[in-house]
Amino acid sequence: MAFFKGARDPETLLLTASLLLILFFSAIMKETGNMTRSISALQEIFRDARATVAIIPAIIGILPIMGGAMLSAPLVLAASDDLKLSPEKRTFNNFWFRHVWEYTLPTYPAIILIATIVGIPVAQVSLINLPLTIAAIAVGILFGFKGVKSSYPSSSPLTFRHVRRNTAEFVMNLLPFFAVLLLTPNFKVHLAYSLAIAVAGTILYYRPPRQLIWQLAKISFSWEIIFLIWGIMIFREVLMVSGAMNSVAREFIELGLPPLFLILTLPAILGLITGYSNAYVGLSFPILLPLFQASAPNYSYVMMAYCSGFCAVLLSPMHACLVMTREYFKADMAKLYRLLILPVMIVFVTGIIFLGLSFWIG
Repeated sequence: MAFFKGARDPETLLLTASLLLILFFSAIMKETGNMTRSISALQEIFRDARATVAIIPAIIGILPIMGGAMLSAPLVLAASDDLKLSPEKRTFNNFWFRHVWEYTLPTYPAIILIATIVGIPVAQVSLINLPLTIAAIAVGILFGFKGVKSSYPSSSPLTFRHVRRNTAEFVMNLLPFFAVLLLTPNFKVHLAYSLAIAVAGTILYYRPPRQLIWQLAKISFSWEIIFLIWGIMIFREVLMVSGAMNSVAREFIELGLPPLFLILTLPAILGLITGYSNAYVGLSFPILLPLFQASAPNYSYVMMAYCSGFCAVLLSPMHACLVMTREYFKADMAKLYRLLILPVMIVFVTGIIFLGLSFWIG
């Protein structure tokens, strides 16, 4: 049965282990003082806690790690202490800036998948989606820090030597964390195994008392996280086995709807249902391929299809990053959605504007 297959799927079990290890790892890093020292070093460079809060998830977002928003969540929590942000604002900033590069960076499988399906260079996909990344960064700053003031008094002048010293301090204190980022995408080591290595190395280096390790492990264990992941992965498995998503796509095409309507709605529906970029691209783009190739604004249609799908992914209750970070920061879901909807709509409208310009120009 799809239910049991989804629950016992190795990827589901490894993802669950990854998230529990992230919580344990962050607890150890906080206990050793590494997290505090690294945040202080970053704030010495940028002199603004708001910049630190935005930059941390943006750095993590360079790499396509599933559930990557959970890696940055503990750091964002520590960096935003002085800003007095609400749980919803913390969740928004961590979640939003984690995803600003996903429109353009070729490190993300969805971008490569688009290039392969449509038959255009990866660089071209990144270029046509660039306005979406720019819009995402702009609205993230506007809505994430609206009404939030920050001042970081420092007696040290901001010289090259000062920046270099604090950059080294930041990297050295988060060395186990950067080891995870290096191992996972570059050596194809699963996040769970990378985290296990980092946790083991940190414990061996700092040698905290066994009682403290056990206490941190108990604090880090979360049934809520386990059930959230199982729920999401089981639902996805049921959708895949049932063929429901393919049926939805075929029905839309058979209705003979206008091409632009299909491009705006089909990826969005699949993105909302799955909460996963690879899924909506892999399912909708082959079906939409004749529209991409037959229409004059070829690249603009590709951009708009990706934009509509990804905007839906950002709002999807099946999006693992959204669900897990909301749980981590204990944010109210209704308030969080109120924060998310307008920025998502602005990114969507940006896509519409560039699509319209492509028609107008020629």
